[in-house]
Amino acid sequence: MARKTTLFTLFLALAATMGFAQHGQECSIPVSFRNNLIVATLEAGGTELNLLANTSGGTFVASQAAAAAGLAEMTDEAGNQFVALDPLLSGSNLPVTGNKEVFMLPLGEGNLPGDTHGTLGQSWFSSYCWTLDYLSQQLRCNAPPLSPLGANTIPVKFRESAAGRRISNLPVITMEVDGVEISVILDTGAKLLPTPAACVALDDDTGNYLAASFITESFFEAWRAIHPEWPVVEQADREMGNIRMIRVPEVTIAGQAAGPVWFCSRPDVEYARYWSRFSGHPVEGAIGGNALQHFRVTLDYPNGLARFER
Repeated sequence: MARKTTLFTLFLALAATMGFAQHGQECSIPVSFRNNLIVATLEAGGTELNLLANTSGGTFVASQAAAAAGLAEMTDEAGNQFVALDPLLSGSNLPVTGNKEVFMLPLGEGNLPGDTHGTLGQSWFSSYCWTLDYLSQQLRCNAPPLSPLGANTIPVKFRESAAGRRISNLPVITMEVDGVEISVILDTGAKLLPTPAACVALDDDTGNYLAASFITESFFEAWRAIHPEWPVVEQADREMGNIRMIRVPEVTIAGQAAGPVWFCSRPDVEYARYWSRFSGHPVEGAIGGNALQHFRVTLDYPNGLARFER
């Protein structure tokens, strides 16, 4: 795929992939926690670039923000546009994605929260051990590696080839609700744009995206049948149509119980066909920031482990 670029841009991209990953020092990422969504802020071209940290998605930058930040742009033969993001990350002494370029999307695409300009997705997380500290609202990279024998530590599953080579960086963990173990995506980018009824239930007055968790309709209906006392909100999302929410009093992850947690319903087929296929494991939903807010999560990608602390 031919691209319009320069030798200097290629050099910067190569240097970026060698910078942060080599020294391996633990560092704190400049972030803000907005309704339990993690947003990293980079300084570029005299402007701020706010990128949603999303363990389940791709990495992209909105076109208008990329231009304002002065990021090097590339275009392929089909007209798709890309930007070189790793030189900016490396120059800020931050983790890199390992990709020469990332997608550039038109302004308004990507379902971004207000005042965010793109996402840092799976490729950004995939090579490091992270601490997602929702309790103190910090994000740190190159944390000490975890041991499978450590307290409150569980496996993180990824899609692998027959030879054991990782081919997807979607993290899958197990949670427990009402005594039943459920496999879910660990999704820091899961979000909801609440309706007025949902805002009342969630005591929210921001009018912006909120961190969310998702569950298949099958589990949603089973919970509702067994526990009619669990509150439900119909038509909970302004964007995604007929989405309902149910308030689960307690979720247990890695032996640590927390709650309550609201789960949004999603069609079974979305997880059976899409998320299960791309994660390489059968999953029934996603656990997001509205549940993770109760924890300090260490997510060790190289070793496939996660620790949850209260």
